[in-house]
Amino acid sequence: WWLFVPSRRAAGGGALAHLAGLRRLRRAAADATVAEALHGNRLYRRLWEPLAVSILNTPAERGSARLLWRVFEETLGTGGAACRPLVARRGLAPAFVDPALRLLLDGGGELCFHHRLTGLARTVDRVTGLRFAGSMRTVDRDDRVVLALPAQAANTVLPEPVAPAAHHAILNVHFRLERPAGLPGGAPLLGLVGGTAHWLFQRGDVVSATISAADALAEWEPERIARLLWGDVALALRLPPGPPPDCRVVKERRATFAQTPRQAAARPGPRTAYSNLLLAGDWTDTGLPATIEGAVRSGNVAAAAVLEDFAGGDARSSGIRPAPVPHKG
Repeated sequence: WWLFVPSRRAAGGGALAHLAGLRRLRRAAADATVAEALHGNRLYRRLWEPLAVSILNTPAERGSARLLWRVFEETLGTGGAACRPLVARRGLAPAFVDPALRLLLDGGGELCFHHRLTGLARTVDRVTGLRFAGSMRTVDRDDRVVLALPAQAANTVLPEPVAPAAHHAILNVHFRLERPAGLPGGAPLLGLVGGTAHWLFQRGDVVSATISAADALAEWEPERIARLLWGDVALALRLPPGPPPDCRVVKERRATFAQTPRQAAARPGPRTAYSNLLLAGDWTDTGLPATIEGAVRSGNVAAAAVLEDFAGGDARSSGIRPAPVPHKG
């Protein structure tokens, strides 16, 4: 019911404008871009375009309208509880990586760091070995291999490239302030419209600015990027303008695949032409954009497929379910 509370809507549009945008996304054709689906909507510049660029990491003129709708379907279409941000306040390692490593070790798994996978030994229908730099690991007949690599790395390892080949960059600039300065309203993250940065995140005395679909800016020198982004940060936090404080510029040149209608339609599922080889990753066909939620879901789907193989049928009794999808952030 938040749509009917004026203070909670995007400025410049009533409830009908919000609903009209969602309706047009829901009805968008498979090959429609966000800009095509929402052309003429009053809230395009203030709401739909910024969200599309942030969620898809692809310019709205090229981003898939259908992928964007899937996110809204599982957040706005589900209710307020599904739209509340889940923020890893201590970083992603304590939230995701450390628990995963503990689970693997507790289950008897072996972790082999600094062993780069370079190729697969295979027969006509199955993978027989994993080639690492300087070594080979045999895959037993009853084993399953889940290849969870970034798209570009997966294409170099697989016999035939199946992962999307085009990518877009994300830029993050982390500014260390003289003292902690909270975001407006005490929120852990803040969306920006009309500037260069798309999101601000605050943790202690560090404020981080994020730019999605940042291919052009990624070519700039770090000092120039920092000066530009500091203007957004200073304005949002009501800090004095001037030279930026100490900062770190991080460029992820292949942060996600370019989530165009064409590339989204070509995403592979977990199964491959090899009976014991499965794929996982945010670039596989999860029905969601290339987000953490999509990556988690791909792992659940691959795990369910492995259990189905071992069970010889239905894996639903295992308790594996698709991951719930909270608001991106």
